[in-house]
Amino acid sequence: MEWDDAALLALEVDTIYGLVPATADGPATVTNKPVKAVWAWSPRARLLALGPGASGPLPPAATAGNQAQPYAPEVAPLELVRLARALGVADPDAAIEGGPSFVFPRQLPAPPPAELPVIVSDADGRRAAARLDRPGNWEPDEWAELISGAAGEWAMALDGPAPVSICHTPEANATAAEAGIWTRADFRGRRLAPAVVATWAHRIARHKEVLFYSTTAGNHASRSVARALGLTPLGWLWTLR
Repeated sequence: MEWDDAALLALEVDTIYGLVPATADGPATVTNKPVKAVWAWSPRARLLALGPGASGPLPPAATAGNQAQPYAPEVAPLELVRLARALGVADPDAAIEGGPSFVFPRQLPAPPPAELPVIVSDADGRRAAARLDRPGNWEPDEWAELISGAAGEWAMALDGPAPVSICHTPEANATAAEAGIWTRADFRGRRLAPAVVATWAHRIARHKEVLFYSTTAGNHASRSVARALGLTPLGWLWTLR
């Protein structure tokens, strides 16, 4: 299936936030995350979806859509600024956060060489993961769900019994999956993240048609992973919290 920008934006919002499309009776909404709104846009498409936090009557101008505003990925959308004010948000600048979004190409990048061994969430990898040291930033129940494969596919680079870079599946639906990446601070800059992300992509592409990668504006290390793998820029995702 060929996906245009509008369809890709809607699919990524659905993957992460759970999208209920707009109807004649109301705007699009999201259901899976505690946000007031999500704004997704690219040079060719844009989507506003309200969250459970956007309760109460809103003036029509707050959700009417601003088709005249040019795409400006580094600038908070006027749409969300107006909506924040309509909702009585005291500090819109602090409540609005955004970052770039990417799509994996159909021809997936080959995993670059890694200086450490990489295991994946097949049967052998799950058995090996059960003997690994749990990273301190993962809660025990979250770690157990991850290494069992219950939370989706993963790939991880190991330094002895210690996982030091992990790509996993924090969000997915029937069609798409979003990459999640973590690398231990003392192992950053060693090109482990591109290796585990590409390995994850090859594994999960057996089940999902579209793979997404998104990050925050200030996470330059994460953005460099997207560049290293040649991921296709899609647009920018903004949230109002």
